[in-house]
Amino acid sequence: MKVWKWTAVGFAMILFYSSLLLAQERGQYIPGFTGLNSAVQPPPGFTYANFFIWYPTDRFNNSDGNEVPLNFDLDLVVDFNVLAYTSNVKLLGGTYGVTFAAPLLNQSVGLAVLSSDIGSFGIGDIYVEPINLGWKKPNVWDVKVAYGFVAPTGKFDEEGNDTTTTDYWGHELTFAATRTLGGPKLYQISVSTNWEFHQGKRHEDVTVGNNMTLEYGFGRTLIKNQGKYLVQVGAVGYAEFQLTNDSGSEVGPLNRGHKDYVFGLGGEFGVIWPASKFNFFARAIPEFGAHSRTQGFTFVVGAGKSF
Repeated sequence: MKVWKWTAVGFAMILFYSSLLLAQERGQYIPGFTGLNSAVQPPPGFTYANFFIWYPTDRFNNSDGNEVPLNFDLDLVVDFNVLAYTSNVKLLGGTYGVTFAAPLLNQSVGLAVLSSDIGSFGIGDIYVEPINLGWKKPNVWDVKVAYGFVAPTGKFDEEGNDTTTTDYWGHELTFAATRTLGGPKLYQISVSTNWEFHQGKRHEDVTVGNNMTLEYGFGRTLIKNQGKYLVQVGAVGYAEFQLTNDSGSEVGPLNRGHKDYVFGLGGEFGVIWPASKFNFFARAIPEFGAHSRTQGFTFVVGAGKSF
């Protein structure tokens, strides 16, 4: 009887931990996407930017913040192609713009499957921002307000190993502000909040809980070569909170009744060439304090050119 008892317990634990590989449901926004200058709107005209994001992790924390003994080694890789247009039109006193973003990635940003056995790269869920308003007082402050939506345009795979879509429509509101400080205006403080509102999944009875992501940065700008280029360095970080519980009959056992959250704190380095309207940046943000989700490291490298 003891043998059967411990065999049953062991089998139950295997089933439980196997189910955890399908337990996570993150939102559609990737924390760490913005850092320094988060509220600065591109100049009038078209701007193309590319963001390469790498999120490696082999740790999953439960609702108490303790590491769960899961054997996985996950790498989320995303390449965002962003096209923005800033007009000369004024709306409510702000400059009107629009943004479109199409990601290439190796798996869904929701990380619903914690597995190294992933499929090939493919198009993910596109992001459309039809409303982007920016207010600016030169060398003092910038403010940005935006609305955008995420369309589930990526691949869907029943097994989950070749899926690049979150499988649901999402709506996002962004509020951001950047303030310059000091006599020569060489210090900046930036704060940005992203609010996600999710619809139900198309292929599962799951509605992922709504999220709020707070991102912040404090930086210094160094003028080089008589202003021909600027170097920015600073500290950046984020805090992401799930605001409502996941709902539906197919919610994973670890997520049911638990809201996830995580924190991150790191640094950013960037170079700006004002005359050519080109910039480059890199940021690295280790995570801590994760509950009911993965805890990893966020790397972002990006470059942009305005025309």
